[in-house]
Amino acid sequence: MARQERAIETRRKLLVGAAQVFDERGYAAASINEIQERSGVTKGAMYFHFASKEEIARGVMAAQTEIPVETRSRSASPMQQVIDLTHELARRLRTDVLFRASIRLTVERGTFQANDSDLYDWWLRAFGRELARAQGAGELRPEMAPEDVAASVVGSFTGIQMLSHVTCDRRDLHERLARWWEQILPGIATPEAVRTMLPAGSPGLDLPDGA
Repeated sequence: MARQERAIETRRKLLVGAAQVFDERGYAAASINEIQERSGVTKGAMYFHFASKEEIARGVMAAQTEIPVETRSRSASPMQQVIDLTHELARRLRTDVLFRASIRLTVERGTFQANDSDLYDWWLRAFGRELARAQGAGELRPEMAPEDVAASVVGSFTGIQMLSHVTCDRRDLHERLARWWEQILPGIATPEAVRTMLPAGSPGLDLPDGA
């Protein structure tokens, strides 16, 4: 394996190992020694990539914005793709520890860095673009501002996933999302679109067993 490839693989191991520790313990309780041991790399390799626990946490958080904003949905409906995207994020929260830890660290970021909104702004822009497409397709009500609806979706998703996490380790997250979409769709989508939307997600989405 070439040196550059080894460096990339080592950094990936560090981020995944750190994500496991942050996901289990949160930032404050995680130790850099535990992160190093969980990652299976040497201390020298760890400090070559990251000078501190805070830098590692920032690396895990940055990984959130590297995830493509797309789903496995084959729906031609932009609004259905917005719904499917929330279910895709829910799937990743249940199956991808790096993504899960990045969400937890985003919520806890005030414990190790000055508050900023960069990651939330990224999600707001992503959903705003998709909702603008839905409005252009006649599915989002014309009086609705896509950026305002995006703020509602992002804020609601954040709260729903936290409630699901606290009550049952997110086992009912997809069901909670489906019920929320059933409640919100009549207020934001055109009547014609509401009749065709699938709040539980499109058939064929790769959801975890028991979702």
